[in-house]
Amino acid sequence: MLPHQRQYAQARFRSLVEESSGNEFEKLFHRAMELSHAGFMPIRASGNIGDLSADGWCSCHRTLYACYAPEIFNASATQRKFRSDLRGALDKRREQFDIFTFVHNDQRGIHPVISNLIAQGAQDHPGIRLQQMGPQKLWYEVMGLGRDRMEVLLGESIPVHEVAYDVGMADVEELLTHLADARSSAAPLEEIPIPSPHKADFNKLGQDSKRDLQEARPFVHLVERYYHDVIDVTERDEVADGFAAYYRQMRQEYGDNPDEIFWQMQGYVLGQGRPRPSRLRAGNVVVAYFFEQCDIFEVPPAGWTPGAPTGVLS
Repeated sequence: MLPHQRQYAQARFRSLVEESSGNEFEKLFHRAMELSHAGFMPIRASGNIGDLSADGWCSCHRTLYACYAPEIFNASATQRKFRSDLRGALDKRREQFDIFTFVHNDQRGIHPVISNLIAQGAQDHPGIRLQQMGPQKLWYEVMGLGRDRMEVLLGESIPVHEVAYDVGMADVEELLTHLADARSSAAPLEEIPIPSPHKADFNKLGQDSKRDLQEARPFVHLVERYYHDVIDVTERDEVADGFAAYYRQMRQEYGDNPDEIFWQMQGYVLGQGRPRPSRLRAGNVVVAYFFEQCDIFEVPPAGWTPGAPTGVLS
């Protein structure tokens, strides 16, 4: 798919999640996983035996999925559901899985109480991995689908013509606003070294891309401060996973053109519309932050210097 089509698909997928709960969300989850994983098996309840404490199973990764998507979130009810599903899976299906994934529809991320349950469960059951999958992680599972499969997932055709969508990465909309507002009072731009110069050279980035990184570097502390202040401790890792997944997809599509990959990463943050200068600068700060955190682009091997043999994107 073209970048603007993928962004359209992301916006529509987010809308589907917002509009669904209970069985409807479970159906959406089943459809997404079946389209993206050949080894996924949806599990439905049947008569007196129910679903034997599982809503899906993936043979490729020996992963068992338990899905819970209430219309209105309630921490106590979610706690009971998590404990019941985990206990039931261990009693009825222990030989079938190594990973237990709790799937939920909370757009804001996993509730702190549930994150504690996952951490405690990992300590109590060291033989299995416990993890969660919210709407954003579910999107990462399907974002690499081709257009035909994506249209099956969304239940509609994706526009072919080039259009501008102001969607970008939904996770960082508040962050972009924060950066755009805070930048004017932040440190003034001055001549500074290009961020991670060896990394930029190793990935063969051109002068325009390097300049964008250079100008953004004095303000990456704003991103760090933002993540330090947010309540949801998983938000940074969720966004980083999205950057890394999109980077891998773009590298697969544009592997011989690092500046095109860099441009696509900027577009992932900002969308395909024409942003205001303050928003464009904020978007570059976001890209620079994840560039320096090594979530995107390749890290030079120890001892590599410019002029040494070949970067990875040759």
